[in-house]
Amino acid sequence: MSKPYVEVQGVLHVHSNHSDGSGSVAAVVEAAQRTGVDFLVLTDHNTMRAKHEGWEGWHGSTLLIVGEEVSTRAGHCLAIGTSDSIPRRRPAAEIIRDIGAQGGLSFIAHPHGVYKPFLRRRDHSWKDWSLKAYTGLEIWSYMFDWARQFKYYRWSECVRHPDRLIVGPDPHTLSRWDELGRGARVVGIGGVDAHARRYPLLNVVIFPYEDLFRTVRTHVLLDGPLTRDAATDRVAILNALREGRCFASYDHRVPGLGFCFSAPSHGLLMGDEAAFLHDLDLVVESPVPAAFRLIRDGLQQGEGAGRRHVFRTEGPGVYRAEARLDGRPWIFTNPIYLR
Repeated sequence: MSKPYVEVQGVLHVHSNHSDGSGSVAAVVEAAQRTGVDFLVLTDHNTMRAKHEGWEGWHGSTLLIVGEEVSTRAGHCLAIGTSDSIPRRRPAAEIIRDIGAQGGLSFIAHPHGVYKPFLRRRDHSWKDWSLKAYTGLEIWSYMFDWARQFKYYRWSECVRHPDRLIVGPDPHTLSRWDELGRGARVVGIGGVDAHARRYPLLNVVIFPYEDLFRTVRTHVLLDGPLTRDAATDRVAILNALREGRCFASYDHRVPGLGFCFSAPSHGLLMGDEAAFLHDLDLVVESPVPAAFRLIRDGLQQGEGAGRRHVFRTEGPGVYRAEARLDGRPWIFTNPIYLR
């Protein structure tokens, strides 16, 4: 039986030289094409200049969606799917409300983005958890994952072998996500926070776009194939992200294409909400053998391994799946909400 969806993979949270990235929009798009991603979400800081310049749309095999990273008093918020730039010198609640008024999605960027590479503590975390109207959280930020482990005295090793520093989403972010999900759907996405910083004195670019675009990706499950009509496909991807029909995957390790978390007997996919009537089977399917964990309301309920595993629910709850390869984090799905 064929699967009732089409899977596409994208890279979210990317900066060009319209803000503090080093590459032109053209260079960013070309890097995305070379890495085979189906869509790319550009989020320059506090500007949608790329959209106004006409960049949004299909470029060869990659659909470019232009959003922005809005700097608020509470922290940074990714605005995706908006038509105009969001004025930022206002309370965060007003900013999130305006993103929604434009039909856009709001994702809290690197919610617990705190690190201390040397003597100076850098805090890019979200400060106001009383707000509730955002779409979701960037549960896995590649660059902040790396930065949490980075030390200046290990500069060469950290830059030459960045994979060694990747340990997965911040546990505080996962805990907050699980807590929030008990009250309402809160979508989790993966992002790279790509800047491709250039160091002229060293004549080197640290973390080139092409390298980053092969790391943390967000896989999205669509109702049908992409049509190559930019407006139609943009709406389809945004709607799937809004509903949480997606998962974050560290594709540098092994591509996550083909992974699924579902309740097939009830036609439920990750992101779906349903009334709990009785216990049912939750199925994890993987393109390669992996170790699985079932998380219910923030606590591990079960574990398994292989290419397919069936978990049984134990009452209502917010159920999500995690997968690891050789003990290292690989995939984090959005939940199935059984209320």
